[in-house]
Amino acid sequence: MLTDTKLRKSLGKRRDKVEVISDAHGLNVRLSVSGGVTFFYRYRWEEKPVQLSIGDYPSITLSQARERRQQFRTWINEGYDPRRQVKLERQQKVDAYTVEDAFNYWEEHYCKPEGIVKIRANRLNFENHVKPVLGNMIVNQTTKSHWLSLFDKMGRRVVTGEVLGLMQRAFRFCSNRDVIEVNPIESLRRSDVGLTAAMKDRKLSDDEIKVLWDSLDDMPSSQQLVIRFLLMTGCRSTEIRTAKWEWFDYKEKTWTVPASEYKTGRTVRRALPESAAQLLKEHQKFSVTKHVLTPPHFKNREDKPPAQPRIAAYSAQVISKTGMKNWSLHDLRRTVATRLSELGAPPHVIEKLLGHQMGGVMARYNLHDYLADQHQWLTVWLEHLEKVVGRPLAPH
Repeated sequence: MLTDTKLRKSLGKRRDKVEVISDAHGLNVRLSVSGGVTFFYRYRWEEKPVQLSIGDYPSITLSQARERRQQFRTWINEGYDPRRQVKLERQQKVDAYTVEDAFNYWEEHYCKPEGIVKIRANRLNFENHVKPVLGNMIVNQTTKSHWLSLFDKMGRRVVTGEVLGLMQRAFRFCSNRDVIEVNPIESLRRSDVGLTAAMKDRKLSDDEIKVLWDSLDDMPSSQQLVIRFLLMTGCRSTEIRTAKWEWFDYKEKTWTVPASEYKTGRTVRRALPESAAQLLKEHQKFSVTKHVLTPPHFKNREDKPPAQPRIAAYSAQVISKTGMKNWSLHDLRRTVATRLSELGAPPHVIEKLLGHQMGGVMARYNLHDYLADQHQWLTVWLEHLEKVVGRPLAPH
């Protein structure tokens, strides 16, 4: 009998030859040399053995494969060849699904159930770049040339490669579900159409950190809070931009980003140093909203955080004021991570402070958040930061 545990252990595991594992009543899986896992159904039709593919795991779950097997057995009992019935099913789906239909299917049946955080960003990329050109075309009738023409018009940019990757994921899922018959962009690589995002290495020196810190004194309170909080904690700018007061527990000295708001779709709890808590408390005295930050001229407007471009512009305003070499808010995150490493913080603690998911086996079995270690190394970092700026980091 097949189990999910067996399938998960087999997935991605290389082997010397193809192996077949049986479940029951004709359901089997084929384990490829490269580690692929494919469900198929064995039966006899007109006294001849037949083998019919069901789909790849994990796009098709064990439960779904067993349901499909039952459908095949029902067709056989009713006198229908499952091969013909599958072709009829596929033709009905292929005739109906446009590029937009396929994208919507992927979004509804995969992205939303899996809690993919970038649903809005993915939808925006599709609406802006794909839908106006190819959205109404039947997927099965589009060719690689159609897609290359779209990507060439977008230009060799990072976003072009991102859109290719987006549509490849959508089409791969639809193909495995037999929603579409042909994946016209399966063989394309990002390097064929767009640029790979450059690896950045900008980090601020201690002298630059002091210039930055001092320049914030006469800037708006929201700008002071964002930049100083980023320098204290190393968090993502999106996290403090969208933060709600309920995320912060001053008594326990922690702050928690819920899974619905986090990049990886997982709840993340991190240490909240006292100086960062003091900054928040000062800002909270004048807040009348559930969000830590709100758009300017908030009165009589919806309680929602400011747009990302407005927050991202904070660095440009400091650069314009001080004449500093260009840097971004994300570079502050890199600066904190680098300094923590130089000060001796263990890699796993830095990863937790940054809100990264642990890699490999650690991701599945080690769910400890190392809060005590986070507090210890944030204290080390903030003591160093206080020496750099030459004054207390927050009002006492």
